[in-house]
Amino acid sequence: MKSILFISANRILGQGLSAAILSKPEIGFQWTAQLNYSQAVVGVDIFHADLMIMDVVDQTDMEHAVEICQSLRHDNRVIKILLLVRPEQAAIRSQSVDAQNTGLIDSFVFYDSSLTYLLAKLKAL
Repeated sequence: MKSILFISANRILGQGLSAAILSKPEIGFQWTAQLNYSQAVVGVDIFHADLMIMDVVDQTDMEHAVEICQSLRHDNRVIKILLLVRPEQAAIRSQSVDAQNTGLIDSFVFYDSSLTYLLAKLKAL
């Protein structure tokens, strides 16, 4: 079973994704949501996360995400990292591409992607 840690300040989004993932037990994901970016690195350890999804709404979230990723990569933690980003923000899109190209994150998905696509991406990571 793959353990997924979702980091977001958006409780409603977290509950919606949780309900969607838990409604499909055949995919074998264990879902945990954390509403505080500052505790993300600790959450990875506590929940033994295999994969972390970070919700990036704006530049401040992106800065937090980069710091968290740098900390995890610096400590050589074995975890896949996926960013959930808004497609209309050019700076965030560009930073997401750069983060993936440098190995800081493993992938990113746009908000307007389908749930089917998100689940396929999570399975692939």
